[in-house]
Amino acid sequence: MAMSIFRFLIVVWAALSLAGTVYLVDSRSYLVGVSRYYLLEHLFVPIIVTGLLASFAIYKQWLDIPAGLVSIAVGMAHGASHFCLLFALLAFFVSSSIATKVGKRVKKRMDPTYQKGGRRDMVQVFSNGAVATTACLAFLFFAAPGTVGTETLNFQDVYMDTLCAVAAMAALAGCCGDTWASEFGILQGSILPRHIITWRTVPAGTNGGVTIIGTLCSCLGGLLVGVAFFFGMSLDHMYERDFAGMALSSWPAIPLGAFAGFLCSLIDSILGATLQYSGRDTDRNCVVNQPGPGVERITGRHILSNHAVNFISSLLTAIIVAYLVYLRSPQDYPLIDWGPVDGGETIVD
Repeated sequence: MAMSIFRFLIVVWAALSLAGTVYLVDSRSYLVGVSRYYLLEHLFVPIIVTGLLASFAIYKQWLDIPAGLVSIAVGMAHGASHFCLLFALLAFFVSSSIATKVGKRVKKRMDPTYQKGGRRDMVQVFSNGAVATTACLAFLFFAAPGTVGTETLNFQDVYMDTLCAVAAMAALAGCCGDTWASEFGILQGSILPRHIITWRTVPAGTNGGVTIIGTLCSCLGGLLVGVAFFFGMSLDHMYERDFAGMALSSWPAIPLGAFAGFLCSLIDSILGATLQYSGRDTDRNCVVNQPGPGVERITGRHILSNHAVNFISSLLTAIIVAYLVYLRSPQDYPLIDWGPVDGGETIVD
């Protein structure tokens, strides 16, 4: 019953996110008389792209149907905010879906509940995408009127909209890094992971277990998202006179992505080791996340679910990375600068 209510709330959240995206883009752009082609590009193109991708993901059994519908709202918010965020989202989703399918036989042997193809449901989409989507909506709110999806995002003049974009990128990079660490780390072979708190060896699949391969993969997964973000920013500056200088102004996104992947995986491991239950099912000889008959506790308390751990980890990662960028920026101007608004001037056509 509780899960049914939670799923209903996710549907409501997705609908509100979609409506909020349309409202923010339309209202902020209307203040400066933006043309219909601008709205076409930043509203309809993202929903077409994400709709096609969601259909493909459902066909490939990466997502179930409800998850595909929720992912459209997530992709819409990213694409309408800035295409660099849509690139980052695509890098996370595609690479994580592929990573889930690697080593299916090994994962099936360790976890009898593992689904063929690693199909994700709407709860997983929410836990991995809610923080980034909320940051995208905040970006739309704080962006200067008429510049949504077109302004220069760099790490020299940091305003609130830049911090929101960095938070969204960090949340995606963190989730990607954590997914890569989990999906590839479990395939390390005969080398058992170590508990991040006690540093004792634990069975593969235990929450809070870390491996060298998993740690490296967390950095690489976050790095991929950072590169995708940087690539999207470079395309945005393609027609600028100082293309190289403008594009290179966003290079810190790459190391920040790698750091976010590592940080999110670290937070996830600490939470998993302490607040998430891991036990060994003696009948099926596998690691489970629920206490029950025939289950011997390995570590952790039965307080948080895997979805809750993912959500909290991505939230903390987004906040920490955005705050670090804020600390490194000059403080001699206001974070929020919408500038003068001339209701009759068309800025974007």
